Amino acid sequence: MPKVAIIGAGASGIFCAITLLSLGIPVILIDKNKTLGKKLLATGNGRCNIHNQNTSVKHYQTSSFKAKEIQSILQKFDFKMFCKTCQKLGIALEIQEDGKVYPLANAAKSVLEVFEDLLKTSKDCKICLETEILGLQKRDEKFALKSNRGEILCSFVVLACGSEAAAKLGGSNKGLQLAKSLNLKIAPTYPTLVPLCVESRLISSLSGVKIKAKLTLKKSNQIVAEVLGDTLFTDYGISGFGVLDLSVFVALEQGLTIYLDFLPFLEEKTLENQLASLIKAYPNRNLATLLSGFLHPKIAKAFTQNNTWNLANTKQLKQFVFGLKNFELKNPIPRGFESAEVSGGGVRSEEINPNTMESRKHKNLYIIGEMLDIVGERGGYNLAFAWASAWVCVQGIDSALHQNKL
Repeated sequence: MPKVAIIGAGASGIFCAITLLSLGIPVILIDKNKTLGKKLLATGNGRCNIHNQNTSVKHYQTSSFKAKEIQSILQKFDFKMFCKTCQKLGIALEIQEDGKVYPLANAAKSVLEVFEDLLKTSKDCKICLETEILGLQKRDEKFALKSNRGEILCSFVVLACGSEAAAKLGGSNKGLQLAKSLNLKIAPTYPTLVPLCVESRLISSLSGVKIKAKLTLKKSNQIVAEVLGDTLFTDYGISGFGVLDLSVFVALEQGLTIYLDFLPFLEEKTLENQLASLIKAYPNRNLATLLSGFLHPKIAKAFTQNNTWNLANTKQLKQFVFGLKNFELKNPIPRGFESAEVSGGGVRSEEINPNTMESRKHKNLYIIGEMLDIVGERGGYNLAFAWASAWVCVQGIDSALHQNKL
């Protein structure tokens, strides 16, 4: 039986290997790291947000794939199929109210241990760690992989190398470099699910403060995206789950402004009335102290220390409240790949047959997971695509083997 070399032992590569082995297809799993699934261990803050019950194409960004192509991949290995597979493998799941799915063990390590056991106990699986692929060539009907440990020959190659996001967890652009060496077209990559850098003295002064805020992203006064979520203020800008959600849209546009609502659960008029009543009741109370009943003391101080507001004046009160509800942060910039959870961009749609994940230019070469120009929102969507693209790839390889009777 011809062997399949999978380059990259992240989520998509490992699942691809396990699924191939279940069909009796021999696998060589190659990774430059010392351990398998290094990035998988960090997902969901170590809890492993393994999928999302609400997975659909609307939760993904791309510059080249059609919506129906992404949906087709997701539907071929949908949430029900994923649940059945996990049950078969012995991974119990917990589905939360918001649709996020976690292993019942609440630990990424438990998932990885199941995966590792399946790989290491299979006679048809060879694992090559600390092995970096330096070059890839087609030689007759086989592929020749040049590595730091010698040459590897195989009949099929799956590129599952991930992206350059989170370099500390083994992320790199080596996979896309291999793709480029094969003349595959690449959509420009960008960091996403990433903190945002903004220039604001007020925001910098709030470093370490975390609140629930409403973030509205606008371009030319038109709303691009809107999220309500945790916002952490830092010396360089803003972070937190709400910011990560918004970052998916920031890298794709220029000339953006974020409008930050420090008090999203109070309407402007309600806040005006409440403050007016308090000012009337406590005319001698320090303004920062007055605001501390609504805001973190650091925020209250930041908004009042450099201003001589007279909130007894109705016009000034309205201006002050408007500033709290619509604080402008112009030209936000993604912090960088080193701080990103995932990367957008990648191998473009015209290079891939979405029905098999096979390269249109190179027979028996397949590309899956984060290497493709498809990126999901936070909440398990990127792992959902990793599993689905790997499953579609395996069906493509299995079909090719039967057609060619290899």
